[in-house]
Amino acid sequence: KLRVFASLVMVLTLGACGSPSTTTSADLSPTAAEGLTLSKGNGCASCHGSNFGGGIGPTWKGLSGSQVALSTGESVIADRAYLIESIKNPAAKRVAGFSTAMPKSNLSDAEIEKIVDYIETLK
Repeated sequence: KLRVFASLVMVLTLGACGSPSTTTSADLSPTAAEGLTLSKGNGCASCHGSNFGGGIGPTWKGLSGSQVALSTGESVIADRAYLIESIKNPAAKRVAGFSTAMPKSNLSDAEIEKIVDYIETLK
C-alpha cells in the first residue's frame, strides 16, 4: 500500500511540474480550445512551431500585448486588432527578421476570432 501511495504521489507531483508553456485544450476556454484545434488543422504550427514557440514564422508565445518590430522599422503592439489583421492580411505588417510570406487563409471571421482567443492564452 505504501508503494502504491508513493507512486501516486510521484505521478501527481510530476504532472503538476509540467512545462507552464504546454497548453492543452482542457486548460482553455471553449473558444480558445477551438482556436487551438483550428490552428493545428490549418497548418499554422508548420511555420509558427509545433507548440507555437516559433519556427520559420514568429512565435505566438507572449505575442499578445507585446511590442512587435516590423520589417519597415516601425513597431506595433500586438493587440487583438493587429492579430486579426495579421491573419486576414499577412502582408500588411510583416514582422522583422522573417522573410517567409505567410499564405493567405480561407478562415472565416469567426474562426480567426477563435485562433486569436487561443493566441491570447499563450504567455
